Amino acid sequence: MPQSGQNPNGSSKAAKFAAANPLGPMADPFSGMDDDSKEYHKAVSENVNDRMTKAMGELKEKHERGTNELDDPDRAPTGAAYREAHSAQMDRQRASRAAAAEEERRKEDEAREVQRLREEVRRKNFGGGDDSDDDSDDEYDHLLDEDPEIESIRARRIAEMRAAQEKKAEDMARGHGQLRTIGQDEFLPECTGSSEWVAVHFYSDDFERCKVMDHHLKLVAPLHTECKFLRMDAMKAPFFASKLKIRTLPALLVFRDGKAIDRLTGFEGLAINPAEPDKWHTGRLRTWIAATGAIQYKEPDEEVREEMKRLGILGRGAVWGDSGGYDEDE
Repeated sequence: MPQSGQNPNGSSKAAKFAAANPLGPMADPFSGMDDDSKEYHKAVSENVNDRMTKAMGELKEKHERGTNELDDPDRAPTGAAYREAHSAQMDRQRASRAAAAEEERRKEDEAREVQRLREEVRRKNFGGGDDSDDDSDDEYDHLLDEDPEIESIRARRIAEMRAAQEKKAEDMARGHGQLRTIGQDEFLPECTGSSEWVAVHFYSDDFERCKVMDHHLKLVAPLHTECKFLRMDAMKAPFFASKLKIRTLPALLVFRDGKAIDRLTGFEGLAINPAEPDKWHTGRLRTWIAATGAIQYKEPDEEVREEMKRLGILGRGAVWGDSGGYDEDE
């Protein structure tokens, strides 16, 4: 007697198959049921299948996006999505370490500034004194700690330093502090983004003077993080070159809040000697940019220059020599 639980006396092909095969119910699981039962079980089966299919689809989608699980040393999943998630995690860790290092540097700067203020007040109020007298120094420190004016100066100076460091960190995160090359598609986002001041050098690799401008801008950019410095190949950006009426290269345009407010065409006004228009130092370019308001810079006067020479401090900059190379300023 078959153990399938089906009607062995049925005349249908399914009944005959079930009678001959113990696995017959798997071929027709609804045989032997009335019509209502069949419809009900079929509906339940289809619902379960649909839910399973949907669940599998969701798992597959999560797996492809890399949101199902993050990389871990035990499973070590692979794929672009997981690599991207792991890379993002590593970037966050590096940023956290950099922030911690910056905070440590900030505290060290504050400590040095406090020490400098103490020394300055000590010299002012107590004279030079004998630095070897530790007891006297301790007494002065005690007096300084109790002076409300000194505390106010110290707190204000520390707040200014902290604000300046935070501003510099924000500017660096926006791409300041270096001369970067951009394409035509990046021009509008870079110039109309969160940076108030942007200087863009329109250049061509075929022009020697453009290389001179690049050299000086690479020196200026790290010194003035308050302005973003960019360079764009005018030949590869014909639309903006035409729109901004770029006729001569190099051309340096200064933008404020996305609007062009000034431009430097060629080396106009930078030459030390009009007879040698290609010879000028970086300070001349910094002075021109500062005049637009994009950076904070004041050219040293003659008295300061003489003092710098006496102390052996050389100004940072370069001129374009006749030999085709860069000569350091004297």
